[in-house]
Amino acid sequence: MTDPDVLTEVPAALKRLAKYVVRGFYGLEHALALDILIRNPCVKEEDMLELLKFDRKQLRAVLNTLKGDKFIKCRMRVETAPDGKTTRHNYYFINYRLLVNVVKYKLDHMRRRIETDERDSTNRASFKCPICFSTFTDLEANQLFDPMT
Repeated sequence: MTDPDVLTEVPAALKRLAKYVVRGFYGLEHALALDILIRNPCVKEEDMLELLKFDRKQLRAVLNTLKGDKFIKCRMRVETAPDGKTTRHNYYFINYRLLVNVVKYKLDHMRRRIETDERDSTNRASFKCPICFSTFTDLEANQLFDPMT
């Protein structure tokens, strides 16, 4: 009936990872919104509005930023009220498997950029003035040369 390998509860390490990443790279509003999603597996947009006391426009901007960076997912559900009216509600949740992959990708991208910058800085030629002992890169050296003097 139930597979013992399937987790029904999110490990605390994944919750901490989500908290640390959002607090490190995003603003306070993003951290508050993600905290609600960490505590609750799935939250309706109207419930988040009540809990956070944000404007709808501000909350949607925060959620769209997190959704664009693939930290959260959204599902739209059409619900029928007792009076027969149909309304659409957005439900937000965290896909932790995707979150881990996004964090791995971003860390790898940062590592590559740091390695490229280090390689470029060590391979760049530098020139030293024998009079004032100032150092110049190869890009700056051609600007210093004046054929008239």
